[in-house]
Amino acid sequence: MGGADGSTVDAEGFPWNALVYEGRLVRYAPDGSVDRTIDMPVKKITSVMFGGPKLDTLYVTSMAKPPLPRFHGDGVLRGSLFAITGLGIKRRCGTRLRRVTAAAKGDRGE
Repeated sequence: MGGADGSTVDAEGFPWNALVYEGRLVRYAPDGSVDRTIDMPVKKITSVMFGGPKLDTLYVTSMAKPPLPRFHGDGVLRGSLFAITGLGIKRRCGTRLRRVTAAAKGDRGE
């Protein structure tokens, strides 16, 4: 049974989640139902993010080594970065990350 790990949100507002140990990506509809699943060639996927020049490539990372011996390795593909194209879906635009400095935190009273 997989556990939820890394997530992202696409331009249509649907969250995507990497199910670690299950080797599946899941796209959820805003109502919480499963909209789409993608089976991956490895079981230990860890994170998912859109990128590329048009923000329409879905990148998926995987574990190089399992944290516990009971989880077997994924062979030569373990630790790979996968790029999925042709989904017809892009990343939500306008999301910006900014660095918050200690001085800025102090200015906001945090």
